[in-house]
Amino acid sequence: MHERRLLTHPAVARRRFVELFQSPDETLDLTEASLVVALEECPGLDLDHYLSRVTEWGKAIRARIDGSRDVGRVIDALNRFLFDEEGFQGQSDDYADPRCALLNEVLDRHAGSPLSLSILYIELSRQLGLNATGVAFPGHFLVKLRGPFGEILIDPFDDGRVLSAAECQTMLDDLYGGGVQLREHHLRAFPRRKIIARLLSHLKKAYLAQHELERAAASVDRLLILDERDSYELRDRAALAMQLHSYRDAIDYLERYLAINPNGGDRPRVVEEIVYLRAWMDQN
Repeated sequence: MHERRLLTHPAVARRRFVELFQSPDETLDLTEASLVVALEECPGLDLDHYLSRVTEWGKAIRARIDGSRDVGRVIDALNRFLFDEEGFQGQSDDYADPRCALLNEVLDRHAGSPLSLSILYIELSRQLGLNATGVAFPGHFLVKLRGPFGEILIDPFDDGRVLSAAECQTMLDDLYGGGVQLREHHLRAFPRRKIIARLLSHLKKAYLAQHELERAAASVDRLLILDERDSYELRDRAALAMQLHSYRDAIDYLERYLAINPNGGDRPRVVEEIVYLRAWMDQN
């Protein structure tokens, strides 16, 4: 059972976010990490309420399988509870909606993106004793279960459907027009840290689409906590700082970008931006 946590301020949520990612990847609680991301967007969110809800769901499903280690029975019980009884479903009409990436909203509305539903499925599977990981399948996100039974691929966005290799190939064909053969790397386990990074990237894109620049910048800030040497995010963060008129910050991000990419083809243009910003600040 999770201890009760009173995290009501975005700065406190940010500190907890940093703490969570100091632990090994395999021990990261995706439920808590996703909710701490949401807490910064929704100050005052009752973290314990949502953590307890997911824990109770796991207990309810575990009671039904009565100690069975038959993976088919476990998957069937999980799917029946999550999709038939609780009514979770994929939200396919608006991926630009930030709520698709906020786990509290997903838990309240019982609808979400392939990624957010996979996070819930992974954590419930883990409560049931299964080794579950995410799979960043092209154009989609899946869950992979591994054990003595081998490997099983599941699509939580499609009511927990178990996928065969042939069905995965069909998904690739639909995406690429038949020009890509299913390979092992398409089904590789996705680290938990990268799952949260993808969640934050979803938020960033959604907020940019809505022109909520400060929220987009906060998403990039957390992405840089996960990887401070991500040159792509440093460049984007500099651009956001300029749009928000935080020119000193913009210079800092651009200098960090150059330190990582000293020989990049865009170096002259970035140096020119820094010179321009410094000159503007000196004159204003």
